[in-house]
Amino acid sequence: MPTDKLNLTNFGVRGVVTLWRIDEKTGLKLPICTQPNQIQVSWGHIAAKQLGYRRQADRDDYYISAMYIEYENQVAPEDPVIVSSFERLIGREYYAELEASSDRGYLRVPMRLEPTLSVAVGSEGEIVLTDDELGNQLTFFAQSAGSAESFGAQFSHALNSKIYAASLIAMPKADDRARDIIFARTNFSTENQVAKEASSQIGITWDISFE
Repeated sequence: MPTDKLNLTNFGVRGVVTLWRIDEKTGLKLPICTQPNQIQVSWGHIAAKQLGYRRQADRDDYYISAMYIEYENQVAPEDPVIVSSFERLIGREYYAELEASSDRGYLRVPMRLEPTLSVAVGSEGEIVLTDDELGNQLTFFAQSAGSAESFGAQFSHALNSKIYAASLIAMPKADDRARDIIFARTNFSTENQVAKEASSQIGITWDISFE
């Protein structure tokens, strides 16, 4: 069939982000909000490196392996964080500027678990498919505790740190953040911004489906 007759608009990648408050003592997860993300242009480079190279050494380090969690330290914790819209081309240069901020910063958080594979809602068609047959959705999870690195302003409940954005990233070199590549990003709406509390951590579940 000639390519001009094909409907190519139905194929793509999309994502949904869920914020959780996690009790440090019990591990109980309470959902805060769920909202869509924006897939950044640089996701194509990550996919190309993973799909196009046969040598394991050329592609292993380009898998999605961490998240950035952005925050602002506030004098009045009830105030919303003012954020601007962002383009699909935004990359590491944005975070390099954030590292110099006196009141904003970000956590570079490795994944807590291997991603789970499932079938994205709406992809099943008329037959029921299993994850093994047509798994096309990955679910990633990270949280603010553990081995997170903080850059820019310090992250602390005592400083009224409030989370306002997050990114899903690949880390070609874990010890060199300048080489990180942004897969997806989201700004949390005013009502979905969440402050760090003394007795809890912030978790993020990120669903990415390929359809």
